[in-house]
Amino acid sequence: MVRLLILACLSFCLSGCIAVLGYEPTPAELEAIKRGEDPRAGEAEREAEREKARTDQNGNAGESGEPTTRTNSTTYGVDPKEVGPKQGTVLRWLDSATLVIEADSRRETVALPGVKASEDLAAEQNALNDRMDRWTYGTPVTLRYPLQDKRGEVIYRDSEGRLLANIE
Repeated sequence: MVRLLILACLSFCLSGCIAVLGYEPTPAELEAIKRGEDPRAGEAEREAEREKARTDQNGNAGESGEPTTRTNSTTYGVDPKEVGPKQGTVLRWLDSATLVIEADSRRETVALPGVKASEDLAAEQNALNDRMDRWTYGTPVTLRYPLQDKRGEVIYRDSEGRLLANIE
């Protein structure tokens, strides 16, 4: 009996069924499902096209064959001057100073400016519990961007692409 149970668990793990259990579809995928469409139809073809675009005529992956210059080196492909959303919905807290929201059908990481996660684990847990009690999963929030650069322009993101905003 134990062997049969182990064999069944291994077959589920190897078939990928276990990985699907924690998957949450994006809003775009939910809309496609509601329309009766397969949200992942043609995914293999799109991946093949992306791979082909990454490969030049000589077969060197990642090289386009054309010289490129980087004018703005940002991480995560996010422009730091890109205007941040005004509203969102809390998805989860990473620590007492950082949370993940969904805004404009995108997941965004928000770093609370001026707030640092405490080194003291008990204090950090208390601060995190207070924030999680106030802004739980699914709570709508309004984002306020308090930081400005020397020219008076609003700073929306840090060097890691996280939004720098207070939530209300």
